[in-house]
Amino acid sequence: MASTKIKPRLSFTLLCDDVRQEMGGKFSLMGLFESISSHSFPALHHRFAIMNEWTGGKGDFTVRIRLLTPDQAQVLSESETKLSLFSETQRHRDISIRYNTTFKVPGTYWIETLLDNERIGLAPLVLQTINDQLVH
Repeated sequence: MASTKIKPRLSFTLLCDDVRQEMGGKFSLMGLFESISSHSFPALHHRFAIMNEWTGGKGDFTVRIRLLTPDQAQVLSESETKLSLFSETQRHRDISIRYNTTFKVPGTYWIETLLDNERIGLAPLVLQTINDQLVH
């Protein structure tokens, strides 16, 4: 008898400087953020992590995470992973690391998450210009 495939839900997408898996399977996220500031553009961001959490599904799926330009017309980077859920109560976290990403202009870039080639999520990443004033 074939098992029923149930599409999971994307619980969240988080951006941070780094993710580490600790003993016992726990994850530590360092430096959570929603925006990146730079004095000038183009701006190079050396490293950041994207973490997605999936739940409520069952079966095998393909997940693609794409970093899109502000107009969503160009893909700056892309990663793909396989997701296998055995029970609807299971949670799965996938982590994608981006290295040496160049942002040409300030604006709202987009983290697009696709599940089996269907857009499931779109999270903003704001790139902003700062000056020498003290920022709180």
